[in-house]
Amino acid sequence: MNSIRKKLVFITARLPYPASSGRKNVMYNYCKILHEVYGYEITILSFLESGDVIEPKPNFIHRVIELPNVSGKRKAINMLVKTLLLRKFPMQVSLFYDHKHQETIDLLIKEAKPDVVMTDMVRTSEYARNYKGYKIVNLDDMLSIRYRRQLDVDLATVNPYGAFLYSLPKSIIEVLSKKIMKKIILKNEIKLLYKYERDVAKDYDRTVFVAEREAEILNKDLNFTRAIAIPLGVDAEFYGRYYGKLQPQKYTIAFLGAMSVAHNESAAINFIQNILPLILNKIKDAKFIIVGGGVTDQLKRYATKHVEFTGRVEDVRTVVGACAVFVCPLTFGSGIKTKNLEAMAMGVPVVTTSIGAENIHARDGIDWLVADDYNEFANKVVKVLKDGRFRQELAANAYSFVKDNFTWRVATEKFGFMKSPSGNM
Repeated sequence: MNSIRKKLVFITARLPYPASSGRKNVMYNYCKILHEVYGYEITILSFLESGDVIEPKPNFIHRVIELPNVSGKRKAINMLVKTLLLRKFPMQVSLFYDHKHQETIDLLIKEAKPDVVMTDMVRTSEYARNYKGYKIVNLDDMLSIRYRRQLDVDLATVNPYGAFLYSLPKSIIEVLSKKIMKKIILKNEIKLLYKYERDVAKDYDRTVFVAEREAEILNKDLNFTRAIAIPLGVDAEFYGRYYGKLQPQKYTIAFLGAMSVAHNESAAINFIQNILPLILNKIKDAKFIIVGGGVTDQLKRYATKHVEFTGRVEDVRTVVGACAVFVCPLTFGSGIKTKNLEAMAMGVPVVTTSIGAENIHARDGIDWLVADDYNEFANKVVKVLKDGRFRQELAANAYSFVKDNFTWRVATEKFGFMKSPSGNM
């Protein structure tokens, strides 16, 4: 490891550890690489999600400072003034920004004297836009693309507001839940996000995505080369710990994700409503197991003897890894779907949509199965459930694909500019 001689402040919307979800996995390993390979002393300024606990922290993170969550009153004012009236902030920014927090963060950065400041996603990017030193906005993926795709699905099954919706009075929830309101707000958010992503990229020295395609889009739109793709990796050894050791439970179908996130909630409902009945017509004992926290009241209505919500589990490997097939029935999204890679690393065959398959480049029919038509998707799930030999072949190919193509080595190399960031611009 390089001797520690540089400092980095990372402003995050959630703790980067433990690496228990796709986004946390990325942040966790970015921090680890930047400390162990490039010699940065890392200070985290973080908002906390439900269940986040600061201690114990990884040894490659020097210090963690908790940021107070933005009050409901401030969120409402931001939404009304900054988003709807002034059209300055997308909702994603309005829900995380507070000018009082800005003062606190400015003071903490001044005290830390960092060589680099990095922000996590659109949500926290406003907090370092005026910082005069070297700064990186880690957007992860292009939310304007994800939101645009939401308009193409049945908005009755989509909650574009996230968990914030359920903090509002019931009367307001009813209004915002109407399809026409969702459509109006989504169209507004798409325009705001599209502009904001490009404006913030101009203010930062580097913009980071996980997918090459999205970095190329931004560079082309802005006629520069400051947007780069730093791909995520999957710890195949960690996720594959129980591969071949767990006997798959017969006819079990797994899905994994934070269920308060719009594309995950919509995907689960889509599968339950449109695909699972087709599977049950052929396998009456099939069971759909949804793993992940943030299960909404809307989702809980779908629980039956064929549909189980586990909530957040201590070790997803022992639950997902014990299922016969993993499905990713996403109808909108962007970036790279880590859940697919994690399931493949567990040795669980994956059936996904073309949205779920985006930017991964695995081989359909060999490493996984891809289908967008409901009947085709259901038939592929049934084939995996019934054909043990085919299931084992897919599992083996999937595990090898992840091990060969999604290690953290590539991300480590892509961070090469961090050896001397200011000198590379």
